[in-house]
Amino acid sequence: MKTAAEGNILMENGISQVLIVDDMMINRMILSSLLSAGGVASDQAENGRECLEMCKKKDYDLILLDHRMPEPDGVDTFVALKEIFKKRGRSVPVICHTTDEGRKNINLYKAAGFSDVLIKPIEPEQLSEVLLTWLPRRKERPPMNTLSGTAAEKTGKAPGETDISRELDLLPGWLKTVPHIDLVSGITNCGSAEDYVDALYIFHSSISEKAADIRTYLENEDRTMFRLTVHSLKSMSGLIGARALREKAAFLETCAGNGDLKGMREETPGLLSSYLAFSELLSPVLKEEGIKDLKRSRAASSDRKSETAPALRDLSKTILFVQAGQDIVTKGIENNLKNAGFSVISVPDQPEMIITCRFEADIILYYPGRKDDPSHIGLIMSLLGEICQDDSRILCLTGEVADIETAISSNSAFRVSRTYPRPVDINVFLKDMDTFSELSGDYRRRKNIYIVDDDPEYLSVIDRWLSADYGVSCFRRGSELISGLNALTPDLILMDYEMPEMDGYELMKRIRSNPVTCAIPTIFLTGKNDRDHVFRILEYKPDGYLLKTSQKDTLLDAIHRFFAEAFFRRTLPQ
Repeated sequence: MKTAAEGNILMENGISQVLIVDDMMINRMILSSLLSAGGVASDQAENGRECLEMCKKKDYDLILLDHRMPEPDGVDTFVALKEIFKKRGRSVPVICHTTDEGRKNINLYKAAGFSDVLIKPIEPEQLSEVLLTWLPRRKERPPMNTLSGTAAEKTGKAPGETDISRELDLLPGWLKTVPHIDLVSGITNCGSAEDYVDALYIFHSSISEKAADIRTYLENEDRTMFRLTVHSLKSMSGLIGARALREKAAFLETCAGNGDLKGMREETPGLLSSYLAFSELLSPVLKEEGIKDLKRSRAASSDRKSETAPALRDLSKTILFVQAGQDIVTKGIENNLKNAGFSVISVPDQPEMIITCRFEADIILYYPGRKDDPSHIGLIMSLLGEICQDDSRILCLTGEVADIETAISSNSAFRVSRTYPRPVDINVFLKDMDTFSELSGDYRRRKNIYIVDDDPEYLSVIDRWLSADYGVSCFRRGSELISGLNALTPDLILMDYEMPEMDGYELMKRIRSNPVTCAIPTIFLTGKNDRDHVFRILEYKPDGYLLKTSQKDTLLDAIHRFFAEAFFRRTLPQ
């Protein structure tokens, strides 16, 4: 996004929800990627009709609405949206995005009620300004509708937020005296003191070799390898909080990209002097005892947390049956499920009972009773929708047609995978439950991720970040990854953008053109998010892209959400 400061402001918004409406897929992908880079979640609609349906089912903080669309066009869609918001008593900013020829009509769009106007092709800076202006700050946003209370209410921090002061206390004393390094930035980027010290170890271990490479590439006037090497140094320097070193590396990367040999020769000695100084400054990181102490402290903390954490077990064959009250129909459904090999946990549709059992099953079946008033059904749906979204559970509805329609009219209906109105076709119902069980079991299994990047430092860091949750295989070259695909089909490929021999574009082309590998999800890892760069990345339709400057928690969350969203899409009717 525009600046680091602005990026932080966007993150302060919490998990913002933006709806992108555009009939062109590439436009939706670009906007989604730019939003993701700023820590903003988004959904996509292909036309006005789809936009209206989604807004009836879910609340958004902001809508990016294309002006020229079919079914209906942007203006008619906007008028209908205002009616939806009026009924809900909400005011949601709607931003019109249009082509350059619409620039002369900006005042007209604003007069019609649009909050702001974006001109295509949309620049990251332009989008950043709009988000900063119109997305609500966290403190202005209403609390989530959950009777159990949010994590922030209980702990004072958002979920996953790092306690910086505690992590700083865990760092070895000598590190707190090292100049030219921002410890807070480093811990924030890496997620914990332990991961930060690991990153420093990796950074320190390659100083001599990488400094020698930079000298050699400069002497040989090999601008391509020089640029790739200082780009790698820029990324690692930013990760550990060495800001001044990062700025010098970024300047030299620009010089190399522009063919400015004079600038390269003049500025490289200063870069190498600053870089090599860290060899002495960070030398204590090689002493393993400090790292062992840190890991022992972390392990003790993890042990304490695990005493209260729910135990991990296979819940794919367990169904949480939420019902207004037991009768012959609900008892029959329960017996059929048990006879088909499912474990069934039946609970009344009371929030405290649902919350108590939320971790006990992967599939939730809700039977709203006719005696319940609509507001109660809406309350239970809100709670179930939140649980299913947070914990990647599958939500299905059964019961009387009128009660299902009441439940579907709630904001959480977008989380519903299937509905089974009475009389229920039990064979179809049980077949679906078996399918959901298989999908859930597949989702819970340990995923395999291939990472290809020519930068060994970054590979080491991201390998450490991901290995706790995923099976990770790292490759230095595209040709190595191609060979690795012959041995195993991974669940996801994380791919560097700029690599020698075979760059990301050529590697993506090879993967997409092979019928055996074309369906493997691929996400680009890149240090750039300018418009031209994004357009080129999207040429082969990757499944997303992440900035290499992303903090650990941001990266892990993005990958988790990718798998969770893919899982949810598989539960919907094809």
